[in-house]
Amino acid sequence: MSSDATRKGSDGEDAESPTTAPVAPDRPVVDGTAKTPDEIRAEIAELSDERLQHVEEVREELAESIEEIAARLDVPARVQARKEATVAEIRTRGNEVIASAQQQLDRALRIVGGIVRGRPGVVAVAAGVVLLIVLSRRRR
Repeated sequence: MSSDATRKGSDGEDAESPTTAPVAPDRPVVDGTAKTPDEIRAEIAELSDERLQHVEEVREELAESIEEIAARLDVPARVQARKEATVAEIRTRGNEVIASAQQQLDRALRIVGGIVRGRPGVVAVAAGVVLLIVLSRRRR
């Protein structure tokens, strides 16, 4: 019995067995026979780099998702953006209406200017009638 106690470890396994399998199959066995310490360090660094890269990719995706959700939930910012877009659209349409009105006014002034130059008597009579109407309404 004493010979069994010296050969077995605390968990009942053979303590001197050099060919025991690693805890997980993807972990390297560090017994010094299969790979040199430099090769093992390089493999560990490579695994760490891949995992770190994966973690960074997941962090970036998560950050993008959080930004999208925050933008959707930020109602005041969405309202402000909508307001700015509406104001810009109204200004554009207003400028178009003003330009159109200016063109029509210029055309009307050319027509009236032609009438005034061609028939000054008619224009004077029309101006007198308008003046009489305005004065008669003021007296009431």
